[in-house]
Amino acid sequence: MKTKEALKIAPPPIPEEKAVSPYDIIICRAGTIGCLHAIINPKPIADKIEILLDELGLGKHIKTKAKGKLLYHMKFKIALAGCPNACPQPQIKTFGISGQARPAATDAHCVECIKCVDICKEDGAIKIIDARPVFDYSLCVLCDDCAEVCPTESIVIEKKGFKVMANGKLGRHPKLADVIKEVATEDEIYEILKDVVEEYINQSSNS
Repeated sequence: MKTKEALKIAPPPIPEEKAVSPYDIIICRAGTIGCLHAIINPKPIADKIEILLDELGLGKHIKTKAKGKLLYHMKFKIALAGCPNACPQPQIKTFGISGQARPAATDAHCVECIKCVDICKEDGAIKIIDARPVFDYSLCVLCDDCAEVCPTESIVIEKKGFKVMANGKLGRHPKLADVIKEVATEDEIYEILKDVVEEYINQSSNS
């Protein structure tokens, strides 16, 4: 069994930096102090997203609408999580991602140690049938725990990517974000974000 090291990247922005920004971008600890559950590092993606938002004119649009007084509810809210635990709550943000890792069975000999079944928090997502791991992907949250504990590489991660969500919010009329794509590539994150921002600008221009 491999020992997983926590990612250690950079500190979050100071309150003064966040106060003047038209965006509220939150990353989980995977991108700051490190996290053993991390599948992806959200910090460099957050940096690219902030640059892209400026290029798309969103910051200028929000500041124009604010008319000199930028309140929190006016900000474009983003959350980036390194794993499906989704600690910064991307499900309730205007745009959010969480890291995913899709497990798959291999031809390596399974010793039926049941470590994968024991560590899985999703009841029924993985079973050992005829000395082979079998997945129910409708239950699996793609967290990579089973592959991490497998001592024989009977389970490996066949693909890593991102769950991309949009249009979530709290407030007077709360709404969970729509899942736009599962196991997306990094490039697909930015393409989806462009569409979300365009729709956001159009809607706020007409309100």
